[in-house]
Amino acid sequence: MWTAEAVLVCALSLLGRGIASFPPIDLVATVPADVSPAAEAFVRINTGRISLVTTSSTFRRLREARDQCSDTMAARKLASILVHEETHVKQGADEKNAYAAQLTTLTALGSGIGSPPYQEVVRAMRVTLSLRRPAPERLMVIASGS
Repeated sequence: MWTAEAVLVCALSLLGRGIASFPPIDLVATVPADVSPAAEAFVRINTGRISLVTTSSTFRRLREARDQCSDTMAARKLASILVHEETHVKQGADEKNAYAAQLTTLTALGSGIGSPPYQEVVRAMRVTLSLRRPAPERLMVIASGS
């Protein structure tokens, strides 16, 4: 089993980026009660930090891969999740832009339309966008997941 840090490095390397090029990333084992239980990562507005859920199915698949980074689909999805959350940190709560960045990243990494990660993100996007409703800025939580 790979360490959580090794899994993060795997996703970042797919993006050709280092940890210093991202907002701070916290590795968390549990999803807070005010975040969707399906979230694989989330950002609390105005913190500038990404919380990456180490117990999500995508993270676990990559962590349990026989060879480091060998679950290509999980690695690509995790990399795209980081881009999704980075978009929230840089641009705010707009889910449309965050999902567009995530889907563009998946395509650039070789998991375009029709691939399992792409379809999972499209499903999550549809659910998230259908549930959109205004929330007070200080309480707003942005989450991505499958």
